[in-house]
Amino acid sequence: NIQKTGVIRVGTDPTWPPYEQLNNVTGNIEGFEVDLANACAAKLGLTIDWQSVGFDNIILSVQNGQLDMGVSGFSITADRIEQVSFTIPHSTTQGQVVMLQSIMTAKGITTVNSLADLKNLGITVGVQSGNVEQQELQDAGVPIRSWSDSASPFQDMVSANPSVQAVYAETPITSSWIAQYQAQGIPIGVIYSHPYYPVAFLTSRSAHTLLGKMDGALTQLIYDGTVDQL
Repeated sequence: NIQKTGVIRVGTDPTWPPYEQLNNVTGNIEGFEVDLANACAAKLGLTIDWQSVGFDNIILSVQNGQLDMGVSGFSITADRIEQVSFTIPHSTTQGQVVMLQSIMTAKGITTVNSLADLKNLGITVGVQSGNVEQQELQDAGVPIRSWSDSASPFQDMVSANPSVQAVYAETPITSSWIAQYQAQGIPIGVIYSHPYYPVAFLTSRSAHTLLGKMDGALTQLIYDGTVDQL
């Protein structure tokens, strides 16, 4: 179908800057992974039909053939490898728990040593539903509140009447939100950071040709410096 149409149908949740975000002026989906996937498609003489899809539904849509590929800051995990196939990684990240500096000062917190410490401190953590961080918090017994997008946990945390005192996400997403709120005079600090999973695009397990073509394009873009430039 891709060869026939010249188009790759890609699903993404555009609430994960700087990987994906919606330009409110143009209505276009933009970001690092968007630019990278478009560059891969161009290498293959193809174009991408970007579709905004809830993060929870992307893998299922790829499995069902409604989408050819998922591009939404997907961490390569053992559980997901059993469901879909991943391209070679384009970046690696760190998991971070972030908190308003004012709350850090009020609670006397500078850093914590583990997610379990958040439970002991009685901190409720905001997270995007369906991502790896949500499961990790649940496994650690940490009180959580989840949203279908990544922006809402941060917006709640900095609101006048927050329901969460911290947010668990990963770099460079945390870095992007910290910078945005810093520019508004709202300082946010990192209280917990640890090595995290590599990030890649995903396809169905049966899409061997597409996966191989994307890996080839990514390899070239890594080698010629495009990935570093982006």
